[in-house]
Amino acid sequence: MKKIILGSRGSRLALFQAELARKILCERFSEIEIEIHIMETEGDIDRASSLSSFEGRGAFVKSIETALLNNEIDVAVHSLKDLPSKLPEGLILGAVPVREDPSDVLISKDGQSLSHFPSGSIIATGSDRRITQLKKIRPDLSFQNIRGNIETRIGKVGRNGIEGIVLAYAGVKRLGFENKIAQIFTCEELLPAPCQGAIGLECRADDVGAIEMLTAVENYEIRTSIDTERTFIAELGMGCHAPVAAYARLAGREFVFSGLVADKEGTIYRENFAIPREEAQPAARLLAEKLRNFIIKGNVI
Repeated sequence: MKKIILGSRGSRLALFQAELARKILCERFSEIEIEIHIMETEGDIDRASSLSSFEGRGAFVKSIETALLNNEIDVAVHSLKDLPSKLPEGLILGAVPVREDPSDVLISKDGQSLSHFPSGSIIATGSDRRITQLKKIRPDLSFQNIRGNIETRIGKVGRNGIEGIVLAYAGVKRLGFENKIAQIFTCEELLPAPCQGAIGLECRADDVGAIEMLTAVENYEIRTSIDTERTFIAELGMGCHAPVAAYARLAGREFVFSGLVADKEGTIYRENFAIPREEAQPAARLLAEKLRNFIIKGNVI
């Protein structure tokens, strides 16, 4: 029996995603033994620094990718929003088999929605993208950065003045905390991070066996959305913790895409388009170029 080793972070959410990847692969390849190897990343070790202080999009993936390149593991399992748009030489994104609803959600002390918080209430989140957009909805609230796994962050609601936290719906659902959700934000209210909710399987570019295996579990509709969003952030050239958002989804025969960036002053630049599937990535690239020019004029980059 052939053995495949999946590399994963050790948080509850990461292990849930690794187990889901193993289940998907085992259903397709029952003859293969699949083992999960738990690894620690820079983002796991340094829990004090804000996410925006890490360079680029690699805080939660670099050590796993190093193990992949060193043949210590065969496939890396990632939350795709953590994966840089440009992969290290020798690695490829082999498959994107599943994506949960990419929306953001609010968990609050008394179950109230954002509109019901008294002025000055503290809302915590680990994302400048969320803070920038939430300030447009409720500029009278106070927003605070927060780190830690999902369970830790949920546990801080009602403590130290924190009235609510905003998280990705995908992680909340996967860990069984849906009953704590006070509000699910629409994409018009809060555009998600690029690739939010998607699980990506990364492998070596020269590993023919792994590539064939991952191709068999690829979801091509999800992959088109993900590739469009990753094209947007690659062309934009900003880190994953900058105020950048993107979401592509199939609507009938067209792909609908929304892209957003913000400058230092919190001015938001957002555009939407609907386009045939084969034109989605080139259009996302052109939109990123346009929005990047807005930001350059704002002296952000």
